[in-house]
Formats: sequence, structure tokens, C-alpha cells
Amino acid sequence: MSIDFVSRCDQAYEKKKAREKTRAYIGASGIGNECEAAIHFALRGYTDTPPDARLQRVFRDGHRIEDDVVRDLKLAGIYVMEVDQLTKKQWEFIGFNGHAIGHADGIVEIGSETWLVEIKSMNDNKFKDFVRNGVKSSHRNYYAQVQFMMGLSKINKCLLVAYNKNNSEYGEEEIEYDELYFSFLSQRVENVLSGKVHKISQDETDWRCRGCFKRGVCWGQIDVPKKIRTCANAMPSENGEFKCKNGCTETCQKWTRWTPLDKT
Repeated sequence: MSIDFVSRCDQAYEKKKAREKTRAYIGASGIGNECEAAIHFALRGYTDTPPDARLQRVFRDGHRIEDDVVRDLKLAGIYVMEVDQLTKKQWEFIGFNGHAIGHADGIVEIGSETWLVEIKSMNDNKFKDFVRNGVKSSHRNYYAQVQFMMGLSKINKCLLVAYNKNNSEYGEEEIEYDELYFSFLSQRVENVLSGKVHKISQDETDWRCRGCFKRGVCWGQIDVPKKIRTCANAMPSENGEFKCKNGCTETCQKWTRWTPLDKT
């Protein structure tokens, strides 16, 4: 009799992922995505192409490392607030009528100042690039994430802690709020909210598409739940909701699949 742990474990991860609810907002972690169509798919809550079991474990390990780093920050005598004491949940910052949300790994008090904390784990090559050149050069999407969170939270400094997964080495960068860069990101949000966004490529085999979690819905390979939020006749309204121009409220009477514009 074979235990067959590997295949059984992978299947369990796939089933677990299938039960998870898809996010339906513009997240700070995705605002740096080159493809505005992918960001709009996320805004509408279109179904992800699920990552395989191995990648899910990579994400799991990243969450575990975040917890370890928070413990080490406290060990170093840095007062870390991992959760919002009012909600008892992760720090959450909301903007753009509830359609954009950023979640911080923590907040620290350094002297009389309040800082955001963002924790990232990296392989050795990426870590060395980060230490040598800074996050704006090494990980532009991470830089966009922290700038977006600073803009939403009105907190002007962020401590980015990098953890080398190969040898447990630490790196850090103190990032100042860049109002001009946040204005650029805000314009990107407005573009996404308009729905008039383009695909990043004309070819679904493009490497940027192959690695995108929205590739299945973008290229028509995954069905979409027929509801107001996913309908092309509905557009973003107040409080993170969507409003149908045909007046639908409970169910969508004339559902039409939203699709991005082709690459120009």
C-alpha cells in the first residue's frame, strides 16, 4: 500500500484554495501591476486562476516568516502593533469610495513618530539586489505597495524589512512618503475605476500573462459568476459597491461579461 503523500497533499491544497473567496477591490499589493486590466478584474472580484499547490506553500511560508520577523522586531525592543486594537484584525486602510484597500503588516512607534511596517521574504538574488539598489529598483511593485498604503493611511514613513530565505539574513529600508508618486498611483486607480483599460499583451503566452492570476478570466478560459459586480453594465459606486445602469439591484437581468480593451 502506498501512502502517496505528495499527490494527496497537493490535492488537499487545491480543494482548500477552491473554497476561498476571491477578493473584490483594488489591493495595495496589486497596484504596481503593469496591467491595468488585471487590476480591474480584481476590483470586480473575477475568479483567480488558482496557484498550484507548490506556490500556495510558498505563500504560506511567507506568512509564517512575517510572524517570525514581528517576533524579532519585538526582540530588538521595537514596539510593534500587529493588529488594529479597535477591530482586532490586520491594519486596513481604505480609500477611493471603498474600492481601494491596503493591509499593513504592522505599525511601529519610533520615537515620537508612527511608521508602517512591511515585511517581505526574498530569495538570495533578489535580496542582494534589494540591499544593493533599494526597493524602488529591485521590487518596483513593493515600492508602489508601500507608497499606496502611506497615501491611504496618511502615515509618512514605512520600515520595509527584507528576509533572505536562503540564509536568514536581514535587510531594511526606511521609505519616505512620495506625494508625487502617490498622485501617479491615484490616477492609475481612476483609470481602473473607469473600466476603460487595456490588456498588457495581444498574446496570452506572453510571460506577464502566464504568471497572472487573472489570466483565465482575461482570455476566456474560466467562467464568471453572473452577478451585478461582474457585469459590464455596472460601474463602481459608493462604499465599495457597484451600481447597474439598468437598475438591477438583487439579480442581474441583462448580464454582460466585462472585457478589457485590446492592447493598443
